[in-house]
Parts: sequence; C-alpha cells; structure tokens
Amino acid sequence: MPVIERHSVRDIAVAWSPFYILTAFVLIWSLPVFKGLFTAGGALAGAVFPVAIPGLTGEIANAAGDPVTATWDFTPLNATGTAILLAVIVSTLTTPNIDAKVLFRELGATLRTLWQALVLIALILALANIANYSGGSSSMGSALAALGPLVPLLAPIIGWIGVFLTGSVVNNNTLFAPLQVVTAEGIGADPALTVAGNTAGGNTGKVISPQSIAIAAGAVGLSGRESEILRASILYSLGMLAVICVWSFTLYLVF
Repeated sequence: MPVIERHSVRDIAVAWSPFYILTAFVLIWSLPVFKGLFTAGGALAGAVFPVAIPGLTGEIANAAGDPVTATWDFTPLNATGTAILLAVIVSTLTTPNIDAKVLFRELGATLRTLWQALVLIALILALANIANYSGGSSSMGSALAALGPLVPLLAPIIGWIGVFLTGSVVNNNTLFAPLQVVTAEGIGADPALTVAGNTAGGNTGKVISPQSIAIAAGAVGLSGRESEILRASILYSLGMLAVICVWSFTLYLVF
C-alpha cells in the first residue's frame, strides 16, 4: 500500500504562503487610496517621472484638432511588477527551504523559458501605441461602426481572435480596447459594453491560445500533444464565445 504522507496545518500554511503574500501585495497596489498617493498632489507624486515622447507631443492633433500630449509615466514604485517583486522577496525571506541561490537560479530559468514572451509583450505594447497615436485604431473603429447594431455581437469575436494571436487578455485589451471604444462611440453604444465583450471573448480565446496550450502541456508532461489538446478544447471555446456574443448583443438591445 502507498505510504500516506501527512502534513501539519503549519506546513500547509507555509507551503501556500507565497500565494497569500502575492495576493496581499497586489491588493494593496490596486487600492484607490494607494494609487492616489502617486497622483498630482499626492504624497508620492514625486516618484512619477513623466517622459514626453519625441515626435508626438505637440506634433500631432486629435480628431478635435487639439494637440496630442504623448507622455509615458515612468512609475517604478506603484507598478504592479514592483508589488510582485516585493512579494517574491518576502516569500524568499519567509520560506525556510528557499535562499538567494535558489531564487536567482529560478529567475534565470524563468528568463530562459519566457524570454520570447517578454519580447512579444514589448512588441505588442509598441504596436498598440503606434496604432493609437497614428490614428489606426480610430480609423478601424470608424469603419467597423458601419456594421451598426451588429458591433456588440461581434465585439467578443475580436477579443477571441486577439487572445488567440497574442496569448494574453492584457495584450489583447492593449491592442483592441481603443478600437472597441471608437467603434461603440460610432454607433452610440456604451464603450464599456464593447470593451467588456472584448475582454470576455478574449478569455474564451485563452482556452485555445497556442501559448497557453504549450505551457499547460509542458507543465503536465504532455509536450508534443498540443494539437490533441487544441482539438479537445476548441468546441468548448467556441461554445462559450457564442454565449458571450449573444449576451453582449442582448445587453445592447436592452440597455
């Protein structure tokens, strides 16, 4: 008979502690009170370093003819990544079996595994900003507005495609949320509805995203069987997408 290994409540709490610590830090960083510290007049407003983008600020105008101020706020303290970094440090200091050597070994392994994803995210953010400031998002949104009432029905599909291509709901929203806003305004709909549809549809696309499937397959020892996983999950993804499309369209008609 297999030997059943028992663990105390304390051992279980320690094993799960990195998740508690991460949740606590991200929650604090998400609080409006914390974010307010970095706004104009806030106690930590000096920790925000605005960087005007050359060639854009004062050089181009929006649809109303007003000059565009393209500024990147370098905010190292209130960035979510800082919260995650602090959670890692605290977890390392409070977990008995982890020391600095293990931490840096895991960091190196993570960078080797995810460097392509990191480069992809950087390129997507650059593409999104180019599309926004060049008027590309506005132009595509105005064209899609010609679909009229069908826009809320199709908004989740755009999100679904975006996550399938990028592998990330965040990247999808960075790329297509401005497009969804312009499209909604073009038909007189609430932009929150189309952006929500973009997000919800993107989550259904996560099910069949090649990046997500590759990570999942590697985690459970099924590398090389990604196509089987895709075939088994695509109907679930399309089914959920259809429900979200109908629901989004229904909300548009009702409200």
